[in-house]
Amino acid sequence: MTGYAEKKRDFPWRKRLAIMSGIARGLDYVSRESIKENLVHGNLKPSNIMLSETEEPLISEYGIWGFLDPTRAFLYSDGYKAPEKKLTKEADIFSFGVILLELLTGKIVGKDSINLPKWVKSMVREEWTGEVFDKEVRTEGKQWAFPLLNIALKCASDRPERRPNISEVLEKIEDVVTSQEHCSFSSSSSEEPN
Repeated sequence: MTGYAEKKRDFPWRKRLAIMSGIARGLDYVSRESIKENLVHGNLKPSNIMLSETEEPLISEYGIWGFLDPTRAFLYSDGYKAPEKKLTKEADIFSFGVILLELLTGKIVGKDSINLPKWVKSMVREEWTGEVFDKEVRTEGKQWAFPLLNIALKCASDRPERRPNISEVLEKIEDVVTSQEHCSFSSSSSEEPN
């Protein structure tokens, strides 16, 4: 996602959705496989999400936290750092929520010097929810973006106990992916001649 974070590449709606789903699948896999170890990422941000040749998101730097003092949360980058400033799965969920917000709004935390969760929440409070999405999302994915915005805001909650676990997040994202695929299939099959 480095190209996206540096605004060097266009990210069509379907690619954004695939990236959201891929990151969530990766986080869910690590969460399930590391139950005994309580493995956290500790620095989840777009520059630690690489895209393979097939555009599959790959999460880098997992496990580095094991070499650090867990009582200090200096590892999380500003803008992606949860308010509680601890190395926890809930803090990783917060970071993922910020990444989701970036993919939906087109705003980049580091580049735009913005507290993205706070900005989005203020827009929602003022009933400008549709205005938070960038042009690509508004034109290609708006009907699916609202449930994803809701998920992202829950992930970026100031209170860790209010954040969903990654399995719940993955399920919601996969529901959106399935809905979009079903809608795309229905509209393409209705265009075929009888």
